[in-house]
Amino acid sequence: AGGRRADSATSSAPRCFRAVPFAVARGPKKGFASGQGLPLPGNKARCVLEPARSSGEAGAETAEEITLPVFPLSMVAIPSCEVPLHIFEARYRILFNTLLYGEDDVDEGLANTESPFVGTKQFGMCYVDKEGNIASVGSVLEIGEHQQLDDGRLYIQNTAVRRFNVTEVVEEAPVLICRVKLLDDDRAEDENPENVALARDVVEVFQKALALGSSLDSSPEPPKPEQLSLPPTELAFWLTSLFPQDPQEQQLMLQIDTTRERLERLKEIFEATYNYHVARNSIKSALSDE
Repeated sequence: AGGRRADSATSSAPRCFRAVPFAVARGPKKGFASGQGLPLPGNKARCVLEPARSSGEAGAETAEEITLPVFPLSMVAIPSCEVPLHIFEARYRILFNTLLYGEDDVDEGLANTESPFVGTKQFGMCYVDKEGNIASVGSVLEIGEHQQLDDGRLYIQNTAVRRFNVTEVVEEAPVLICRVKLLDDDRAEDENPENVALARDVVEVFQKALALGSSLDSSPEPPKPEQLSLPPTELAFWLTSLFPQDPQEQQLMLQIDTTRERLERLKEIFEATYNYHVARNSIKSALSDE
């Protein structure tokens, strides 16, 4: 997630929105698609647009709900990771100048001071696949540093802070406004000895796969990232941020409801990667012996 930049021109919310095969949701509005995404290799039971699983009815009833402007984009915002954006489409320039109202270097003439979101510096992001389907599970982003260019474009640095599940569409245009249920990750899981041990296993197989892949490509083994010592929940999200080239897999990880399940999935991925490199090494050795 860190270091990625996306352009607002790659997203056209109304067009993507209409492409979604909607399911019935609570309230008078329609909800986001559920279970309509593309199957993922090795995990065909889950789809990209599958909603996050609730840990129980009581939790679902008491979960905090808020209303947010939602920015659909072909990338996944991973909690605890940075998401840089380049904003130049007119409707999003209005939105982000509204969100940043009160800050220095903001075009106050574009800001909608009557908006309930004025000055909040907070918005949602949902992944959009190549077919235009919008994921129902996304992340809340908080705006950090920003730069306004002379031509009105904006560069903004954001941090994903929390997952959410869309429960209701309030407005479709000019930008999506949605009612969302905030999803909390149980940080008590970080103290679970089984999760701590599983996190160590994930780090070990990740390092093995990284080292073997580097040796096969004749590249020096990279230094051990300091993030490998993060608590299990943050570790799982950080490792997920390392494969932006596979946003469907990242979206699956975002939708998984527990740290343990995320770590188990990551272990599967890195074990498969290590085994792939082992096979590469065997083929390379066999060919060199001929």
